[in-house]
Amino acid sequence: MKILAVDNLHFSYGKTEVLKGISMDFYRGTFYGIIGPNGCGKSTLLKNLYGYLTPAAGKVSIYDENIKHMKAKQRSKFIAYVPQETQTGFDFSVYDVIAMGRNPHHSGLQLLSSEDHDKIMEAMEETSTTHLKNKSINELSGGEKQRAILARAFTQDSEIILMDEPVSMLDINHQIEIMDLAKSLADKKFKTIICVLHDLNLAAQYAQHIFLMSHGNLVHSGMQADVLKQQILTDVYGVSVRVNYDAESGLKTITPLSRLNT
Repeated sequence: MKILAVDNLHFSYGKTEVLKGISMDFYRGTFYGIIGPNGCGKSTLLKNLYGYLTPAAGKVSIYDENIKHMKAKQRSKFIAYVPQETQTGFDFSVYDVIAMGRNPHHSGLQLLSSEDHDKIMEAMEETSTTHLKNKSINELSGGEKQRAILARAFTQDSEIILMDEPVSMLDINHQIEIMDLAKSLADKKFKTIICVLHDLNLAAQYAQHIFLMSHGNLVHSGMQADVLKQQILTDVYGVSVRVNYDAESGLKTITPLSRLNT
């Protein structure tokens, strides 16, 4: 079932056009990877999907309803957002930060219900953050904090989770942990995961469908086996690469070799 649609999306910062007529469809229960060189518009696209930015032209729709007609709380019932890094100015406990994911489901200063607490505890168990619940969010390591922010997104109970380079600042152990959690949401809970990634090997390992961007354009879209090809990646990134298939893991591995002459 199609849940999110992007139709001829244009966005500019001042006179600089960043997104140039992007169109894409997203379906439930699928893990999507958005890749492309730095500055190609990946993060800007995600912020348009979330409604944080308003396109100059085109539209983003959830179940055929233009999100510009939705209030922020209504959008948040459908879409959760996990940034690359979260700065918290206040000394909230981990439990309180995760509990914020329930805000879209309440009005005003309504107290948390027993169902809310159950969802919070379930999310903490899934993200291995239960033992951190009374600690300050500002005391956590990068990996711990990212797990807490992911738990907040789980608690939000949205059908779509946007992730903007969620593991770029983590070691490989915590990278795999976060990506495994996200993949399990798509596979077991039928969530739609839309993840911006720099690491092409993580994209090959986790994403079922790849959107490849360049200079504000969507240049390739399809199953990862059809997009993560040597010539395509060489053309877009300007780097000679080798794409191998690892028989033991069943995964593609992508090795950069050298920059092309410019």
